[in-house]
Amino acid sequence: MEIDAKGILYSVLTEMDKNKIESNIASNPSQISTIIKEVFAKCTKLLNSYADYDKPKVYGGLAEALMHYLLTVVMIPSERKVKYDDIELDLVIPTLKQLQTDPKRTLVISFPKCLDINDINMRLDKLLKAQPNKNNIWLVFGYHDGTFDSYKGFTVFVQDGLVKEPFKPLSRIVDEIKLFVETNKIKSFRIFRT
Repeated sequence: MEIDAKGILYSVLTEMDKNKIESNIASNPSQISTIIKEVFAKCTKLLNSYADYDKPKVYGGLAEALMHYLLTVVMIPSERKVKYDDIELDLVIPTLKQLQTDPKRTLVISFPKCLDINDINMRLDKLLKAQPNKNNIWLVFGYHDGTFDSYKGFTVFVQDGLVKEPFKPLSRIVDEIKLFVETNKIKSFRIFRT
């Protein structure tokens, strides 16, 4: 069964009052972690009503759509679905141009849509050609089955309820991005305070 992850996300955001969420983030950015948890939990609850679908693909799409939405709300500069030579990058912070000229100050975020270790390792090999700094490649799994030992050298975010060390909870990703942006003195479109 084909499920539109972005459609699920926006139906949940509408139900939760998207304008209120955005207002809460603007007035109290420290609440973003709680908001991410709540939105993702409501989306997964809605997805549980479907019988048969590709969970890694749909949850990965959900995590990616949520990140795109949140980065727009908090006005952190980013480029989505860009190509570096022949390598498609899901998300680059702040820009592809910066990645090409100063990879140490650029973050590449990938949203794997499968759990096949060989597929993910091939993807990581390609990403390392675009972003040679392994610490600046982050993987975001909307869904996982606990088999992440292969990715210990990378920063990996997973659903909050499924987090085990050394991985990080998905709800903290915007705070981690904010820290990266501030540490690397990347200009955002507005000041995002916590």
